[in-house]
Amino acid sequence: MTSIIVSNISPEVTQQQISDFFSFCGKISSLQVSNTGTATKMQEARIVFESDSAAKTALLLTDTKLGNSNVVVQPDTIAAVGKKAEGTASAVSPVVADEEGHDIQQEYKPKAAIIAEILSHGYVLSDKAVQKSAEFDKQHGISTRFQKFLSDADTKYNISDRATTTATSADAKYGIKERVHQTKGLFQRYFDKALDSSAGAKVRQFYADASKEAADIHNEARRLADMREGKTAGLGEETSAAQAPISQEPAKVGTSL
Repeated sequence: MTSIIVSNISPEVTQQQISDFFSFCGKISSLQVSNTGTATKMQEARIVFESDSAAKTALLLTDTKLGNSNVVVQPDTIAAVGKKAEGTASAVSPVVADEEGHDIQQEYKPKAAIIAEILSHGYVLSDKAVQKSAEFDKQHGISTRFQKFLSDADTKYNISDRATTTATSADAKYGIKERVHQTKGLFQRYFDKALDSSAGAKVRQFYADASKEAADIHNEARRLADMREGKTAGLGEETSAAQAPISQEPAKVGTSL
């Protein structure tokens, strides 16, 4: 299953905004938007992703506020029983997002990590969606490709060994002297900044451990939002969503992190 149907989309939401939002889940092969023909002029979209993983992530986003309404995301049952949907034949590229291998594709990230990204951009997700992403990771674990991404980060920063140091000497022992040169990947760049801090082991643990709770996801969303705003201090703070809520006004999206 690589295609989904999104209904109850407000008429003021553009096709580009729909594409931007669901691109958080993974690469989109095709997107068709139509009017439902009802008096409310609500829209419906059929989205075909390049991978099954992206479609599964999208299903977690039902009841998300997009524009002035909460959208409903369901499997495309017609495509599932009919012929193979056009545009789904292409496989997800085995290489990562940029030519130097510094980034990781959305399809390979833990579901909770993707949800944290979406929250950090100011989108309003239901508590159920956040919790379901955590439960999905607990059930299915972390992809081998993302584990390799983390392993490469470990090699670069020696984070796993540093995580065993005592709290009293954490700042000194976590401090990383090496600097990154010409890193292009956005997600890798986040790791470069996050892991080069006293909170590095905690950030790494969020992405490595499949046993997450909703509060962990909200905390990571806060860190990501702070990083985007240039607030590097946010990496060292474990702030609850209630103490520092993410803006509820969706930001312009189209790229992750």
